[in-house]
Amino acid sequence: MRFRIEYIAQHQRPAYLFARQLEAGEFLVSAASRLGGVAIKPYVSQPRALTSDGKPDLLVFTFILATANDLPKLRVGQEVELSATGQ
Repeated sequence: MRFRIEYIAQHQRPAYLFARQLEAGEFLVSAASRLGGVAIKPYVSQPRALTSDGKPDLLVFTFILATANDLPKLRVGQEVELSATGQ
């Protein structure tokens, strides 16, 4: 499933980012999941993001990186693939 990175918390620990879901459908994350080839923690949440008309933006998700050392591999605006199998 494809996502576009919208925000990266550069100086926060744990390292996290907001990404917009670009394809319709459900997805799951596991201990083997990767986002753009980067290992992520096996859980996901939704930030309190709003659309331009003030409604909740249900297409934006928070992913937590397994290690902050991978932050330089990602950038805002980048489209990435969520791989549930780690491949």
